[in-house]
Formats: sequence, C-alpha cells, structure tokens
Amino acid sequence: MSIFIDDDVLKKLIYEDIHFIDLTTQVLEISDLDGVARVFFRESGVVACSEDAARIYKILGADVRYIVKSGVEAEAGQKILEAFGKASSLHLAWRVAQTLLSYASGVATYTRRMIEKARKVNPRIIIGTTRQPPPGTRIFYLKAVLVGGGVVHRQSLSDTILIFDNHLNFIEKPRVRNAVERALKKSGGRCVGVEVRSLEEAVEAVDSGACYIQFERVSPKDLEKIVREIRKISDKIIVGAGGGITLENIEEYAATGVDMIVTSAPYRAKPIDVTTIIEKV
Repeated sequence: MSIFIDDDVLKKLIYEDIHFIDLTTQVLEISDLDGVARVFFRESGVVACSEDAARIYKILGADVRYIVKSGVEAEAGQKILEAFGKASSLHLAWRVAQTLLSYASGVATYTRRMIEKARKVNPRIIIGTTRQPPPGTRIFYLKAVLVGGGVVHRQSLSDTILIFDNHLNFIEKPRVRNAVERALKKSGGRCVGVEVRSLEEAVEAVDSGACYIQFERVSPKDLEKIVREIRKISDKIIVGAGGGITLENIEEYAATGVDMIVTSAPYRAKPIDVTTIIEKV
C-alpha cells in the first residue's frame, strides 16, 4: 500500500503510551530477558496497518519475523504478526501496535463489507469516505479505507472544490449556478462539485458546468427518480449520494444508479478484536 507514514508519526503514538518509562516491566526486572510477541485476530476481518504495527515493534528494538499484509482477509485465531526481542521492547510496543491494528482493521473490514453489499446491486459503484475520521487518526484510517477497497473521496480541504449548502448560504440567488460559475473561473482547471438536495438544484449544477453532484440525505426512492432524470440531461456527470449511509442501507442507495456512495460510516466501525501473547524464549 503506497501511503506514506513517517516514523515520527508512529513515534508520537509510542510516546503517548509510554510517557517516559514502562514502570511495570522495570520493577519486575525482566527488561533484558528474551521473548516473543505474537499478535492474533480473535475474529475474522480485513487486516489493516499491520506494516505500521510491525514498524512500531522495530522502532522499539524488536525483530519482526512474520506479518500478514494489509488487505488480507484473516480468520479468527489467525496469527497476524510475530516479533522477537527483549521483554522491554516487546512490552513497549504491545498496546500501541495492537490498538492501531485493531481500529484500522475495523475500518477496513467495514469498508469491504459495504463494497460487497453495494456491488451486488450496482457492480460499478465506488465507495468513498469523507474527511471526518477522528482527529489524529486520518492517515491510518485513510490507509484502512484503501486496503478495504474503498477510495478517499476527500483527503483534505485542498484536494477538491466541493460546494456545500453552508457555502451556498453566502451566495446570491440562483445560488447553485452562481457558485459553480464563480468557482470555475478560479478553479485552475479543477473539477467543481456541488452538494444538491433536489432535481432542480441538480439541473442547475449540470447546466452551470459542474462535473460532480452529491445528493445529501435524499431518500433512495426519490433519489432513483432524480438520477434517472439527470441521466437524460447528461451521461457524463458523476453522481454521488451521502448522508446517513451505512452497512444497513447501502444496497438501497446503490440500487438508485448513483456512481458513488460517500460515507463516514467506516470510521465508526467496531474495532477488530485483537490479542497479543508475549512469552519468554
């Protein structure tokens, strides 16, 4: 997975957990003893950020000899990572690596399950996630989405021009037309997208030169009718749907004929149950 995560990012996670010393390992006087840490999934799921969990062990002086790559479907009880080293290194890495693997794999698993359900009814649909992961987790959660098979709809505010209703509140009527035309003049050739809530706004956006429209919290029944009408006007416009779309209702939205589902639901996924066993060797 070609996403850059600097060692300094991982070191911040390590420092947050260690905060100077591992007092328990020190007072037990086991720091210099040799050991092995084995990390297992307690339930099935998609592995994510295992490489970064391994790097945490390496940064702390352990030797990683086995790893299951991100993107692999793992079974309950399957070993994901194995690291050898001093007890001090293994215990320092233990919780940080395990927690990162647990949360990221939860996101990846939820993403893949959404894709599997959506493509049963719409084989070409794309699942894209928003820029709403919990603060401080973005780089790991975006990687998890990608290994789960999704795409990053927006990585940051500087990625794309996407006009929301909160932007339109500052624009004179006709709001959508004026906003799209104004944005295109200074877009530097970039695509301009706009959030719409009705067929009328969608038509206004298409006629104004928008390349992407995103329907927000429109029911699947209404959305299907709107998409059908939009296709009569333009077969090139990219149509997305967002707002409250989860694993429970994604099939209904995918069946409307939209090109993309935009969701934050994977970020709220239950972490995969992961355990680490550390033993003396």
